[in-house]
Amino acid sequence: MDEENKNNQNPDSVEDENKNIEGTGDVGTQANENKDEGDAEKKGKTYTQDEVNSLLKKEKEKYQKKMPSKERLEALEKYEESQKSAEQKQAEKETKYQKALSDLQEKENYIAVLESGVSKEDSDYVLFKVSKMEGDFNENLEEFLKSNPKYTNTKKETDEPETKTDGVSVKNMNNKKDSGVTAILKQKHPDLFK
Repeated sequence: MDEENKNNQNPDSVEDENKNIEGTGDVGTQANENKDEGDAEKKGKTYTQDEVNSLLKKEKEKYQKKMPSKERLEALEKYEESQKSAEQKQAEKETKYQKALSDLQEKENYIAVLESGVSKEDSDYVLFKVSKMEGDFNENLEEFLKSNPKYTNTKKETDEPETKTDGVSVKNMNNKKDSGVTAILKQKHPDLFK
């Protein structure tokens, strides 16, 4: 019987319900539109470069007034230093010392990697991989390079630079013999070849 009532409802009542629902949505939309228009007016204001510069200068001056002077900052640092206990000072020195030692060790390890024949392009990777291994760095480096010989420079270094060709023949201009055209030019215009 409820189904019959639903089916037999007055079409006008359904439309009234829809209007109420739609009306609620319209009111909210209108309010949002009015708000957006106000924001657009605020955002729409443009400033000249001089106005922007003056605003920035005012802000900078405001913050500079709040900052303490150099003398006051130095005095504050001295005061904080004087308040530290002997243990704190010793701990800071120890931290600096340990950092210096670790930096030195890292540089020595990098030198060892380069001296072992690893190319500069691969040195950072090899250093990273070997430093993550347990044990002595030099022993680990040798072991790593034996198992990964692709990282070592196996190219033989010679006095002659490696030549790469692109298919275009190039005449070497350092020949002592001159070609026919060059010889003729030298005879007619010796000042050009000095």
